[in-house]
Amino acid sequence: MSKEYEPQTVKEITDMVNSSLKLWGMSDEAYAKLINLSENATFCATDPKEGPNKGHSLILRVQRNDYSTKDAIRSELAWVKALADDNVISTARPIPLVTGEYVAMTTTASGDHRMIVAFEKLNGSEPTLELAGLDHWFEVVGEISAKMHNHARQWKRPEWFTRRIWDFDGIIGEHAYWGNWKNSNGLDDFGKLTVGKTVDVVKTLMDDYGENNYNFGVIHSDCRATNLLVDGSDLHVIDFDDMGFGWYLFDFAAALSFMEQSDDAVKLANAWIKGYEKVTKLSDYEKDLLPTLSIMRRIELMSWCTSHSEVPFAAKEGLQVTKDTVRLCESYLAGSYLR
Repeated sequence: MSKEYEPQTVKEITDMVNSSLKLWGMSDEAYAKLINLSENATFCATDPKEGPNKGHSLILRVQRNDYSTKDAIRSELAWVKALADDNVISTARPIPLVTGEYVAMTTTASGDHRMIVAFEKLNGSEPTLELAGLDHWFEVVGEISAKMHNHARQWKRPEWFTRRIWDFDGIIGEHAYWGNWKNSNGLDDFGKLTVGKTVDVVKTLMDDYGENNYNFGVIHSDCRATNLLVDGSDLHVIDFDDMGFGWYLFDFAAALSFMEQSDDAVKLANAWIKGYEKVTKLSDYEKDLLPTLSIMRRIELMSWCTSHSEVPFAAKEGLQVTKDTVRLCESYLAGSYLR
């Protein structure tokens, strides 16, 4: 298991964040509380002191070690700001330090170097399977995704722009960012055989689909329920930390993350497609490819649960994710997945 979020590490990160709040102009009375541990550690900081920042809150994201470079983070923030400035989506704007920079370079008491970025705090709550009308929000996500993709196709990226590439190799291939799927916790011989056959089929189909300026570009790549906020009639898209270059329709697969085994999966998938086609029509070929993109993402998530086994969700649900992934691969090979 990684030591990324051992109790002592979390304590040191928390202390570091609280001692760094002045970098954003917050007072010595400001404090930060941990609100989430996943790919990164996320905090909410509030300033109670009388003055221009009284009651002001920020969301602070402490970067996981060795995941993104400073230029990669700057690139992420550049697209987020462009999407907000161009009124493409509702999202949390990055908040600069008092110096005007956007990435803080900090160090814990034990000498662990970390980067922190800040965002405005938005209202809202995560849509869940239990939330009435979840298919409505998936339709909205589909529509928003199409708008982001159209923006990405015409956006002039900064010369220094750099992000990881979410192609087959980076998702479930030999150089997968989240680890080799064969090492997934609880994956037995039957599971390796079943997933292996699925991976072979996926590679053939994605090789046929190829990569071009129309189907491959800058994507959110993690536009799932935990990165959405329902705020009345509005939907905010947050957390672009995994954004990169990938197939645009991979955002469909990301939207279904960890919901693929749900009885509602087909309904949610159809809602996403309906929303997407309000902006951009999909060919029959593209629609037929969506289950392939989704099962590729699901295998990637199985790997994520192993490489991020210290994350509370992965520690609790990892073995079940593996079990369900094998079953979903069987369904995919039988031609019934998301059908």
